[in-house]
Amino acid sequence: MVRGPDGPDVNPRAAAGVVVLAVIASAVVWFFGVGVALSLAVGGVVAAVGLTWTAIRDAPSLTWPVPPVRSAPGARRGLSETAWSLRSRGGVPERALGRARAVARHRLRTVHRLDLDDPDDRPEIEALLPPDVVAVLRSERRPELDLTAFGAVLTAVEALAPPTDRTATERHP
Repeated sequence: MVRGPDGPDVNPRAAAGVVVLAVIASAVVWFFGVGVALSLAVGGVVAAVGLTWTAIRDAPSLTWPVPPVRSAPGARRGLSETAWSLRSRGGVPERALGRARAVARHRLRTVHRLDLDDPDDRPEIEALLPPDVVAVLRSERRPELDLTAFGAVLTAVEALAPPTDRTATERHP
């Protein structure tokens, strides 16, 4: 393969084959009664299409790389998935409660520098959250949780957000 002056690699044998094909196409068209000018135009079109195809066929892919999707705890997608998971019977599914726990852990760690699983931080956490919400967040399994109790958990977790993260209606009631 030979590197073109400012283009992709070009195979000289393929380029020669395309030019020969263009000459043959021009001759065939002229043989069947088309004028010389039009038969040369047909040969030129065949050569242009063939050389372009030869140049781009072996070139590297020109697709844009797909950026990785980052999902932070409490992101909009997580909220949407949590909302859809609440459409079940018999209480709140463990998946939705797990997402609420992840958001609470993240907010306690980043905003208040507290660890939900550390017993030494429990009095400070209970000062921020009601004790029943802390009990729900600390327990690993709680299948009997109903939607109203889960709403209280979500409200308490939302209150952990820093004032700049709240919506306009929360800042100015």
